Amino acid sequence: MKVVAKSNAESVAGWLETGKVFTVLAVSSVETEGSRFLIWSEKQESLALFPASDFEIKDAKLSRRWVASLDSNDFICLAPEKWQVDGFWEKYYDGDTVAEKIVEEEIRQMHSE
Repeated sequence: MKVVAKSNAESVAGWLETGKVFTVLAVSSVETEGSRFLIWSEKQESLALFPASDFEIKDAKLSRRWVASLDSNDFICLAPEKWQVDGFWEKYYDGDTVAEKIVEEEIRQMHSE
């Protein structure tokens, strides 16, 4: 899925370039926050979640890398299967090199779709 930030999207300030097309790396839905897109920020050199309502969809084709899962509150997540393993993101943010390589490879594959 490819998206562009809306011109009035405050959540992307300092994170994403305006007018640039971004690949959505994952989609999550949370009752209190609505749907969110996981996008790589070149400006921050980091992954970040943004409100889906702050974007226009330019290409609605879903990634072939995504699988659907439900969290403990029955909210849906669309993301690569390897990212949905319990404890994966904790390992990634703790600097685990295997987890970092998995993220890099999944991003590379999604960008090439």
